[in-house]
Amino acid sequence: MSKLGRLAAAAVLVCGTWFALAPAQAQESSTTEPPPSSRTPESATPESSPPAGPTPEAGDSRISVLTLSAVARSGEPEFRTTTLLCAPKHGGAHPEPVDACAELEEAGGDFAALTAEPAACPMIYEPVSLLVIGLWDSRPVTYQHDFANWCVLAGSAEHVYKF
Repeated sequence: MSKLGRLAAAAVLVCGTWFALAPAQAQESSTTEPPPSSRTPESATPESSPPAGPTPEAGDSRISVLTLSAVARSGEPEFRTTTLLCAPKHGGAHPEPVDACAELEEAGGDFAALTAEPAACPMIYEPVSLLVIGLWDSRPVTYQHDFANWCVLAGSAEHVYKF
């Protein structure tokens, strides 16, 4: 598992709030070694650890929090990013968090499985790279895909990529 994956397995920062996994969940997420944040040096102080943030309700231990970033790789430079919080509650900076979370839930959290009705997009190649990093159902997720242009990106899912 990558260093980023191990860090994401321990805690995720979204909109200034830390969402921490329970210790058992963080250990389940890492098959080779515990996340660096769970190894505390003797000289560590409480200030050096991420602050405890909201934890899931007693009956729901899922955490689904994602950062979606897209950047145009040609033409006029453009960068878009948003956060999407799906569990334990809906939110983040995404303009349609409830619908986007429902769409991802239906796809089992698999970004490659997202579908939408075909959109009429111009056949202009102005590549856009998408990167998704975070936790889905308390498991680290990374997804990267290149799209022909912004229209093709937005048309690749009903709600998730509308940011």
